Amino acid sequence: MKFNLRSVAFGALISFVFVASASAQTMVSPPTSPNDAMGSVKSVIDQSIVVFKNQQISAPDREQKLRAIAESHFDFTEMAKSAIGYHWKTLTPAQQSEFVPLFTTFIEDAYLSRIESYSVEKVNQQIQSSMIQFVKQTTDGPEYAQVYSTVVLQDSKNPIAVNYLMRNDSGEWKIYDITIDAISVIANYRNQFNRVLNNGGYDKLIEIIRQKIQGLQQQATN
Repeated sequence: MKFNLRSVAFGALISFVFVASASAQTMVSPPTSPNDAMGSVKSVIDQSIVVFKNQQISAPDREQKLRAIAESHFDFTEMAKSAIGYHWKTLTPAQQSEFVPLFTTFIEDAYLSRIESYSVEKVNQQIQSSMIQFVKQTTDGPEYAQVYSTVVLQDSKNPIAVNYLMRNDSGEWKIYDITIDAISVIANYRNQFNRVLNNGGYDKLIEIIRQKIQGLQQQATN
């Protein structure tokens, strides 16, 4: 199994959100409160902007702060379960407990390796060259919501639809999937994971993810 980090890695898409937000001006959008789904997404963007605009912060500190932002606003447990799909119910409790933090580490390392290619100077050069507009949010009962936005990048003529799938976790709205131009990141992972699980089983999937984590961490230290 070969993960295509350029096209389907959740990390690349999280970094897209962070970098686009840090280099963008937010256009007028519907009013929000800190406790609604759209307000939670805006909080991710606001916090990311602060991190990227702080030119005094060291690279390790920036990584730590971005990791903390992700852990506060992304529902990694829900993402891990969704990425496994119907296989989740076939896993033992021990396997489920093992997979969630492993998947979380892989996702965080993937987006951090992507973000490292964006220096503070590069981001600041792009300030106000892009625009994010929040369009609306919809709800599916009290637990699920979707936030719709468009992003216009400097080198793109057409806006990109970036939607956030949200789940209410004990009163806090958290992101469990992102779609970019209607392409779901988690669905891409699910397709890849299912192939491995069907052909090699759980142990093979874990082996591959551990290898990917090791490769990403080695890349970060080089």
